Amino acid sequence: MIAMPSSFLPAAIISSLVASLLTMLVLFYAQHLNVHARTTRCWALAYAFLVLRGACSLLALTPAPLFALGADISLLAYVCFLWAGTRIFYAVTVYVMPVMLGFSLAVMWLLMTYVTGAALFWRTLPVYFLAGCLLIAAAMTFWRMKSGKHSLGYIVLGALIFLKGVHLLDFPLLRDYPEFASLGFGIGAFLDLAIGMLFMVAALLRQQEDAYRTNENLLQEIQERQQIERMSKERNALFEKVFQLVPDVLTICREKDGCYLDVNRHWETVTGYSRDETLGRISLEMNLWADPSKRPEMLAILARDGEVNNYETIYRHKQGHEYHVLISGTRFDAGSEPYIAYAMQDVTALRRVEKLQVQVERELQEREKLLATVFQLVPDLLTITRMATGQYIEVNRNWEPMSGYTREYAIGRTSNEMNLWAKPEQRDELIARIKRDGEVRDMHVSFRRKNGVVTQCRISGSKFEAGNEEYLLLSSRNIDSEIAADATRLQVESLLRENEHKYSTLFQLSPIPLGLVDVKADRIVEVNDVWLKEFGYTRDEVVGQLTSALGFDAQVEKRKEFDQALLRGKKVDQMEVHLKSKDGTSLIFLLSARLIKMRNKRMCIFSLLNVTRQVEIEHEIREMTAQLEERVKLRTLSLQQANAELASAMASLRHTQDELVRAEKMAALGSLVAGVAHELNTPIGNSVTVASTLQDKTKDLMADLREGRLRRSTLDTYVDTASKGTELLMRTLGMARELIRSFKQVAVDQSSSHRRNFDLQTVLEELIVTMAPMYKNSPYTLLADLAPGIDMDSYPGPLGQIVTNFMTNALTHGFEHRTNGEMRLSTHLQDDGSVQIIFSDDGIGMNEHVKKRVFDPFFTTKLGQGGSGLGMNIVYNLVTGVLGGEIQLHSKLDEGTTFIMTLPLVAPQLANEKNARGTGKDTGFEAGFPS
Repeated sequence: MIAMPSSFLPAAIISSLVASLLTMLVLFYAQHLNVHARTTRCWALAYAFLVLRGACSLLALTPAPLFALGADISLLAYVCFLWAGTRIFYAVTVYVMPVMLGFSLAVMWLLMTYVTGAALFWRTLPVYFLAGCLLIAAAMTFWRMKSGKHSLGYIVLGALIFLKGVHLLDFPLLRDYPEFASLGFGIGAFLDLAIGMLFMVAALLRQQEDAYRTNENLLQEIQERQQIERMSKERNALFEKVFQLVPDVLTICREKDGCYLDVNRHWETVTGYSRDETLGRISLEMNLWADPSKRPEMLAILARDGEVNNYETIYRHKQGHEYHVLISGTRFDAGSEPYIAYAMQDVTALRRVEKLQVQVERELQEREKLLATVFQLVPDLLTITRMATGQYIEVNRNWEPMSGYTREYAIGRTSNEMNLWAKPEQRDELIARIKRDGEVRDMHVSFRRKNGVVTQCRISGSKFEAGNEEYLLLSSRNIDSEIAADATRLQVESLLRENEHKYSTLFQLSPIPLGLVDVKADRIVEVNDVWLKEFGYTRDEVVGQLTSALGFDAQVEKRKEFDQALLRGKKVDQMEVHLKSKDGTSLIFLLSARLIKMRNKRMCIFSLLNVTRQVEIEHEIREMTAQLEERVKLRTLSLQQANAELASAMASLRHTQDELVRAEKMAALGSLVAGVAHELNTPIGNSVTVASTLQDKTKDLMADLREGRLRRSTLDTYVDTASKGTELLMRTLGMARELIRSFKQVAVDQSSSHRRNFDLQTVLEELIVTMAPMYKNSPYTLLADLAPGIDMDSYPGPLGQIVTNFMTNALTHGFEHRTNGEMRLSTHLQDDGSVQIIFSDDGIGMNEHVKKRVFDPFFTTKLGQGGSGLGMNIVYNLVTGVLGGEIQLHSKLDEGTTFIMTLPLVAPQLANEKNARGTGKDTGFEAGFPS
């Protein structure tokens, strides 16, 4: 700005006051002329407060500093009304409460700073900054929402408001300089006048646009009204056609007296009265209401709601019979008189159908109740399933005793879900037969109960349709008892058959040779057809003959034994005898006999069971058994050879596993070496730089010394440089030495399984230092909470390997697809002489499947991506084997993973460690792995 004399300040303020006053008057006049009234009113009020600000500023030049406070408050009011008018101008929502809140806070700030005597700069800076920002926001409104027709004018207006806002931003900086303040008031007066005039022009242009739009809308409204009148005539004609063609009865009545003014052609069909008989009369005159008290009730509903819907009553026909009707009506005004339009529907037939339907539904409910009772009381298991899905819809009370499942559990599930079919192919056969024949009868199936017991059932059923869907009704009966009864019955029948053949005429139907002998006469009384067929005789050749004549006495010892046994016990069972048939064929029989009384005679009924073929089969079985024993010996030799090959393969597999474990350990140590080497580059590189710098400085000093140009200042500079350089060199080399010392200790521990006494905190801190390169340049962090003073007599190498595997697993698997993560390592001394080491991360966690197999060898979620699957298996073996502790895993998806190790302070002695001590040899790190 150009500095001006301070005497011009009152003149500048007066000019700003006059410009604001003129602009205010013009805007109030425009508001009076209703030129965009709301907007011009806000802008006029804004300039009114601007006039007040000018007056307060002029009075503030006198020894009255309170007027300066009024000027600042007036400025805030000016900015708020200008911003609100701009938002109203473009029909944008004006948030009054935030503006009032901001205005109140600014006024409170001014009052507080005025009372406390704060510096003028700090008192006015927030106020003018807020006012400037609001004006810039108003300018942005004009720029964003400029009209396409007058865009240049709106851009100029927005630019002037923007300059006004910038002018307010720098006003606090120049307020204490009268020579600049006078120029500022002059510029402000020019901007205020220009903005006010452009506000007036903008309001007029907007008024013109609104008038143009109003004319267009009016013209459009006139055209629409003409179209509506044309459509009204068409609709009146259409209404008359619809009024007559609607299938329901339509009537129009006057509200005040209820007289019918018009009815459609269906009126006479329903009521029996013609149109001429109806018009001008009311329903009571025509005796239409069977119950006249219903009419006031309907009119009360109509008066209360303005309409009535489906009011049911009974009308009386002109001929005297009654019928049910549904009445719907609505009240409407036409001209200055209210009317009522009724629609009436004869529902007599519908009510008859509904009554019949209610009766049918009642009968159906009774039948359903009866069927449900029968359904539950049927002794068999009844089920209803949906054909499409196989889901159970209903089962009767026999379901739970037979299946073991409750009814509530079964409904909605399928037989496959409950694993009911012991043989699933039977279900497929059942469905196929149902689809083919529509039913199935007495199909034998096997069901599995809930407790796993398989039962045998006989199932019958058929499909049926209900509600456009097919269902299957099945009846199942447990036939375990029937099968057992059949088996028992067959056995009993086999035993009873001999007795039945003794005393019945079915003797000949016996499937085995039977004969009846008179004991006293020793003659054959009867034989059955099977006996004759077995021996080749005819009945005449046998009946009446002595037993000796048929060769029964050829075995004398057997005959004596038979006679003695029969007389002593009155029975003979399964006595082996050798007899010959008629053609001389030798046959082997099992002879059974019983003594009975028949016609007061002692009779012997005997049976002969031909076991000739069985004896031959037994002989063949003995020969086959000898051959099988020989084959078993050969097969045993083959199995022994296969077992030897399998043992060799297992040994090879163990060797391969040991090699993989060793490779896993060396890979982890190699990764550790690479990280430490990377960390050593920085201190060693810094040391080389410092040493080379000292070398160059020494050469320059020696050159100056040789040439005799050595000065004290040069020597002092060299000494200072050498001192700082050696200090830096010692610090960086010390860092490298500490890193190498930690790495050496960790490397020694991890490359061997030496047992030693160590401080747990020291070992873990050294391990953390060497592992730092693994995560240093990543978004992941490691937090350590190590308890001091925990002394252990154990194996630091395996312990370091475990923590390394934990961290590798977290970085590789736990933080996969994570942009950040946190690992925690903590130790806690337990009361039982053990220490608890906890490693956790907040990564993606594990599901149940991974948790169950995480410690299995060769299990990895990175199969084919570099994962060996041995990391967690090594951890488990080291914890439970070498260190003699136990490990727990807690993990959930998206909730991280926690490993909790509980280790004894004194590790157990290992067998291979004792051997190594006895022989004086080091078994190496692999000693920690159990075989």
